[in-house]
Amino acid sequence: MKPAPLQWLLAAASVLLGLGLFVPCMTLVPSAGKLDWLMRALDPGYSDPMTYSLLGGIRSMLTEGNVFIGLVVGLFSVVFPIWKLGVYWAAAAGQTRGRAVRWVNQLGKWSMLDVFVLAVLVIVVKGLPGDSRVDIEWGAAAFCASVLLSIFISRHLEGQE
Repeated sequence: MKPAPLQWLLAAASVLLGLGLFVPCMTLVPSAGKLDWLMRALDPGYSDPMTYSLLGGIRSMLTEGNVFIGLVVGLFSVVFPIWKLGVYWAAAAGQTRGRAVRWVNQLGKWSMLDVFVLAVLVIVVKGLPGDSRVDIEWGAAAFCASVLLSIFISRHLEGQE
C-alpha cells in the first residue's frame, strides 16, 4: 500500500482510538426486578443508569480498589494501542525497521483484551438477579474499529519490508 493511503488509515485508527477511550463505552442499568420499588425506596438513585467511557471505567477500577485489574486493562487498552500506533506511524514514515513492526504485531494480539473484558462484564451482569443490563455504547464500537483497522495496517506494513 502506498504511504499516503496508509497514513489516512493510521489517522482514522488514531481518531477512532481516541474516541474509543473518551466517549461512552457502556451503560449499566441496574434493576432488582420485582423488588425495584423497594430498592428505589431505600436508595432513590438506585436505578439511575451509570455510563462509563473506557478511561472512566479504568479510573473507577483504580479508585475503588481493583488496582491490578485497572492497571492491566489500562496497559492493554490505553498504553499499548497508543504505542502500537506510534510504531506504525514511524514505520509508515520510514523511521523504523520491519523488526519493530513484527515485534509489535506479535504483541498486537493483546489489543482485544479490553473487548474480552467488556464481553465478560456483560455476561456477568446478565447473570445477576433482576433485570440489570449493560448497554454497549458507540465508544466500544470505535475502540473495536481502531483495533481492527490497526490489524489491517499491520498486515500492509509487514508487506512493505
